[in-house]
Amino acid sequence: MTVLLFLTMIILFLGIDYVVQRKKKTALAAAQAPLTPSPMRVPAGIFFAPSHTWLNLFPSGNVRVGADDFVLRMMKKPAISFLKAPGSSAKKGEALFRLQEGTRTLTVQSPIDGEVVAVNEDLQQEPEKMKEELFVNGWAYTMKPQRASELTQFLLGERSRAWIQQELGRLKDFIAESMQAGSLSPVLLQDGGAPVDGLFNDFTPEQCEKFEHQFLNVQ
Repeated sequence: MTVLLFLTMIILFLGIDYVVQRKKKTALAAAQAPLTPSPMRVPAGIFFAPSHTWLNLFPSGNVRVGADDFVLRMMKKPAISFLKAPGSSAKKGEALFRLQEGTRTLTVQSPIDGEVVAVNEDLQQEPEKMKEELFVNGWAYTMKPQRASELTQFLLGERSRAWIQQELGRLKDFIAESMQAGSLSPVLLQDGGAPVDGLFNDFTPEQCEKFEHQFLNVQ
């Protein structure tokens, strides 16, 4: 009888240990599992400004600046107009370049105070690079920041990915509000929340202005 009780206790403890170890493994696997990828391209090592511009820092201290994926997906094949020339200065919040498709335009503001070092004129002949080669050849300007410390204010890594998800949420609210006004189709977001290419073309001029103010304003 004592032996049977002893064996029963051993089996019971082994069973408890198995359950505990299994829970530990499950929790560890969950902790190590990759985060659900954002439908937007938000690579590590690239700074993002809340006004939807990205900045790639080079060892020289210069940065390349361009519009992010969130903005570019609003249009199918945007053309670019540069508003600054090499050697000119730009203030934070000042207009840098304009994206246009048909009669719809978006003005992108400078995320920093700095000097324009170079303009990517290739984009005027091959504007598709802005979308297809976004963080390689899709930059608009090379700039020399007036204060390198400004970069520490921008988003990087996990913070960028969390922020873009919040921005997609804001976009959903923006679309829902416009739908209530009866001016937008409900099928404007892809699975995962990314905007359908060319969404901007469904906006009225007033909605275009409102979108720019809410999402691209540095101030």
